[in-house]
Amino acid sequence: MPGMNSGAGHADPAVVAAFRALLLYEALIALPVLAVLGAGWLIVRRRRPRAAAARPPREPAWRRLLRIGFGLLWLVDGLLQAQPAMPSGLPSQVIGPTAASSPPWVQRVVYWAEAGWTHHPVPAASAAVWIQAGLGIWLLAVPRGALSRLAGLASVGWGLVVWVFGESFGGIFAPGLSWLTGAPGSVLVYVAAGALIALPERTWRSPRTGKLALAGLGSFLGVMAGLQAQPSLGYWQGTSYGRPGTLAAMVGEMAQTPQPRLLSAWVAAFAAFDEAHGLAVNLLVVTALAVIGAAFASGRPRLARPALAGFTALCLADWVLVQDLGFLGGLGTDPNSMIPLILLATGGYLALNPQLRRNPLAPAGPPQAAPQPAAPQPAAAPMEPRDPVPQGERMAAG
Repeated sequence: MPGMNSGAGHADPAVVAAFRALLLYEALIALPVLAVLGAGWLIVRRRRPRAAAARPPREPAWRRLLRIGFGLLWLVDGLLQAQPAMPSGLPSQVIGPTAASSPPWVQRVVYWAEAGWTHHPVPAASAAVWIQAGLGIWLLAVPRGALSRLAGLASVGWGLVVWVFGESFGGIFAPGLSWLTGAPGSVLVYVAAGALIALPERTWRSPRTGKLALAGLGSFLGVMAGLQAQPSLGYWQGTSYGRPGTLAAMVGEMAQTPQPRLLSAWVAAFAAFDEAHGLAVNLLVVTALAVIGAAFASGRPRLARPALAGFTALCLADWVLVQDLGFLGGLGTDPNSMIPLILLATGGYLALNPQLRRNPLAPAGPPQAAPQPAAPQPAAAPMEPRDPVPQGERMAAG
């Protein structure tokens, strides 16, 4: 799957030199332009009259998490696209092999884009760098307003382009589809997050937004659990005819990718564990996906909170032991699907729980009762007027 380690990239030195020169030249143009635009925006903002009645609504915690989280992810993806092996290695070692197992019509669509990249490798790779880095900066810099929602829509548009041409529709038409390996494509999670960021302000504080987001994610996890349980995919067997099973073979191959020795040892150890206990591993994955999906789909914060904790732990384990962090090896285009899924699930939970929408650090629980107004105190009895003449003097005068 794209985003997973694709092996070491062997780049043409001439192409690498041209790629670096073009990036440097474009950076010398882009950075001053960004500086001028930023300074102009600050000047306009300071000179604009402040009207208390027209103050924009505060961005809710769930939207801020998605905007900043996926803004950072797009920025990281842009930096990964700047790796020296990308111009010449991405078509032949990432895009082509991904499309090879898909139906012929998918191959024709993808190979059309692959041919365009192959004939113009340096401009294509440079454009990918600046588009994705620009999307990240845009999302991080604009917290609210029409421009912020437009950034979400731009993420949706570019994400669909990458999903179709770079990920071959996320491999959904290829055999062996599995949540463990990143199906149905990590960038499709970016698309879902961009759609939530682009929602109008009137939907920001409605719990219905969180319910729909978690219900969609829960339904997706239920479908992935059903696919993972199919015997024909081979995930139930740790070994098959004396050879490693589907998951063990893939993870073992990932362990050979150039990476830190400690991480390689962890991945190789998990491959050996899956060979010995393939049935238990797949049973755990299928059960966890089904239970977490049902809890998310219920729309109940009391069920969604522990489900989110379990989902985060499952995603992190899969990200390290199966997906091998996704971006190592010189041709990784993104951290794969687990980190985006964690962000999406957490954002849905924050939007679901009214208390956490106000304060993300507050524990979930029933809403507190409003304080009762204090009972009115009885009025004090009026004091008798004090006689200004003492009684002794009044008797003497008489």
